[in-house]
Amino acid sequence: MVHDWLEREDLSVFVVAGVPKNFNRRLQAFIEKEHGEEAHSLRVKDDLAPWILARVRESYRPSSASNLASRALWRAYRALAAARFHLRDDKERDQAIRELRDEVETHWAEVSPRTDAAAD
Repeated sequence: MVHDWLEREDLSVFVVAGVPKNFNRRLQAFIEKEHGEEAHSLRVKDDLAPWILARVRESYRPSSASNLASRALWRAYRALAAARFHLRDDKERDQAIRELRDEVETHWAEVSPRTDAAAD
């Protein structure tokens, strides 16, 4: 069942790097101290995080740093990440989709004019 507060219109999503998994407990305490019990935080489950991060990375990537093949492969990667999430209870299919997603990611890195190595 979805928490009532997830239905609110004033939700914000943050991506935070370099914090331990138990950070959510301390963050929730801070939020309640600053804004009362009306404010909440939620750590996204590990199997959903790669899909969200893929969407965020693509959103902040300049369009000049991609080409048509790169964009198509990135869309395929995101679709496979979403499929993994939806099939997370089917271990056999999840593994097959993970392997396919990893292969697509490898091809994307090869054809993309800007990869992490090139951005340095």
